[in-house]
Amino acid sequence: MSHNQGSESNVSLYSLYISLKFTCSVYCFLFFHNLNTILMIPCENNYYASPEFLKFTFHVITCFALPIHAFGFYCVLCKTPSHMSSVRIYLLNLHCWCVALYLVISFFGIPYLIYPAIAGYGLGFIESPGLFFYLGVTFIAGTSTSMFVLFENRYFTIFGQTSYWKYFRKYIVVASYIFVPLYFLPPQLFIPEQTKAREVALASLSCVPELPSDNRQLFVQATELTLIAVSIVIGEGVPTIQCGTFFILNCFYLVFAKKPSGLSKKTVHMQHKLVIALIIQSSITIVLFLVPVNSVIFFVFFHHQNQFHNNFIVFALAIHGISSTIIMILAHKPYRDFALHPLSCFIKKPKTVSVMPSVPSFRSTLEF
Repeated sequence: MSHNQGSESNVSLYSLYISLKFTCSVYCFLFFHNLNTILMIPCENNYYASPEFLKFTFHVITCFALPIHAFGFYCVLCKTPSHMSSVRIYLLNLHCWCVALYLVISFFGIPYLIYPAIAGYGLGFIESPGLFFYLGVTFIAGTSTSMFVLFENRYFTIFGQTSYWKYFRKYIVVASYIFVPLYFLPPQLFIPEQTKAREVALASLSCVPELPSDNRQLFVQATELTLIAVSIVIGEGVPTIQCGTFFILNCFYLVFAKKPSGLSKKTVHMQHKLVIALIIQSSITIVLFLVPVNSVIFFVFFHHQNQFHNNFIVFALAIHGISSTIIMILAHKPYRDFALHPLSCFIKKPKTVSVMPSVPSFRSTLEF
């Protein structure tokens, strides 16, 4: 009897020991798993890395951007000459995408990103960072696709009307625009539960950056890189390949192609100048996209944390809209002449004096 009681007592003690050991293991795991968060220290204070600097900068940008964008719309709609009439709708389409991207990033959204975590705050007038993240990356894809369509139109109009491309072009263009809202849809369908995701995101940081002071909630787009990485590769790669292909085709045919039949030499010359202007406009715009987007990929992949660099990336995307509009105005001569016309009032033109000599068959013009 006492032997059985002793055995039961030993079993109970052993069970208690196993339970305590398991409980301690769980608590130790949770402690060390969150040790990075528990011991996290604030990052170095820097006004240029703060959310206040980002908001102030974007409000200043808005003061300059709105009239510049409005002037761009006026130039495209009212100052496009007849030889550019076939490209007006494509310039307007591209300008609309650029303005929409500007409004999402610089006015409504104002993303305060905290890479290398795929997370951030929305500092704009509407606090919906998840929605504006999706709209931002979608409008980037839409702007890139509009550049492809612009290049494709110039290639087809001048060089490709007799090629096999004429049978496929409409389907390719329509499919390209259909894919624009789909590139980054998968990550939106698998947004993690935010309470746990915030812990994981903060644990991935080496220090805590300065956070917004108005109690805004951190939004975590993803805790795993695979799905969002695939979406970025496809969403960036497809428009880049499309733009690159027709950029090369336009450059090649500009240099080596013969004059298209049925077009006068003057018409061909004007179309060539238009293509060159579009190449300048779109090339600079593409660079302003590729550098910030690939910087984000670099920061996340190599776990680089610098809040000033994060703010600078968002700033670069924000000024893309202004830069694109200014480049469009300066690259195309009709818009450039109209924009610079007020300055001509302050520039004295050389006087022209006609001298009529006694011999009627001679006439000379002297400029002073």
